[in-house]
Amino acid sequence: MHSPSSSRTAAATGETAACGMPPAPQLIGNSAAMQALRAQVNRIARCGAPVAIRGESGSGKELAARAIHTQGPRARFPFIAVNCGAIPDALMEAEFFGCRQGAYTGALHEREGLFQAAHGGSLLLDEVDDLPLAMQVKLLRALQERRVRKLGGSRDEAVDVRILCASQHGLARGVAARTFRQDLYYRLNVIELAVPPLRERLGDLQVLCEAILARLAPRQGVRLAPPVLDALRQYAFPGNVRELENLLERALAFADGGVITPDDLGLPCVASVTPLRAAPVVPERQLSLPGMPPRSMAPVLPLARYLCQVEREMIMQALVRERYHRIRAARQLGISVRQLRYRMQKLAIQEPRFDDDMEDR
Repeated sequence: MHSPSSSRTAAATGETAACGMPPAPQLIGNSAAMQALRAQVNRIARCGAPVAIRGESGSGKELAARAIHTQGPRARFPFIAVNCGAIPDALMEAEFFGCRQGAYTGALHEREGLFQAAHGGSLLLDEVDDLPLAMQVKLLRALQERRVRKLGGSRDEAVDVRILCASQHGLARGVAARTFRQDLYYRLNVIELAVPPLRERLGDLQVLCEAILARLAPRQGVRLAPPVLDALRQYAFPGNVRELENLLERALAFADGGVITPDDLGLPCVASVTPLRAAPVVPERQLSLPGMPPRSMAPVLPLARYLCQVEREMIMQALVRERYHRIRAARQLGISVRQLRYRMQKLAIQEPRFDDDMEDR
């Protein structure tokens, strides 16, 4: 067993104490959907109940969680965000609850876990439905008893943490698929908060672009050419606001004269991937030989599109075979969960939604 990094870089994607930190994060947008979301966050922040945040990848789930924390009574205590899908199974207990010196090979020092580090504040469990069932049992016990025991320890420690969790499709889907414990679902899903995808609030594009550019290039005075917003409104944004940030950061590198044009965006062509038909096989005798004029033949499928199609089909097969359990699908494909998520966003692969009656079971 390998020793976990003392900084938990593989696990904690964001770890901040509220004392002396910048102003509270803002959920940007003037659309009706964002106004409703901010109103819900404001109400939720006042209580201490667990919150289950649902939203597509890149839509701003962690930003909503940070807003709940900073607007609530725990704001002066730590906010810790952990990507549950990024922690190796063998290190999960030590990462969450800490470990004693010598608890396993490589544990050279006693160290705190995420629960102890977030004591008094909030702990965001991002992609919580990626947790294996064995770890779900231990997490449930910690939440019920508000106490944790370090790996290799002999006594429990009291912890006071507000639990926020995030998932792409809601935890009810995992319960229906029997990959998420029902008792843990009821413990975490006390309040559910839905973050709208960017395609459902395209009216916020201008204010979002202005805020992103002000952060990426505060002194350059970069502006958008008039056709840019029209081009962005035609795009489906499978990667949501995170993808918009990436597009604008790329555009900054290619823009001339401080003006971003549609060509600078480099919008991908996979916003709506449709099945492609492979070109028919052409008998060898019909192929043109060097020096001979080409014969009439069906157009060859472009290599880039063909490779995208093959990659998409392989990922879809793995996901269906593993009932859309991303950890097992990634293991079958020989890639990391993070790589799988990136490829799913790039190829616009959406996991199927369960019917409402199934989710309510």
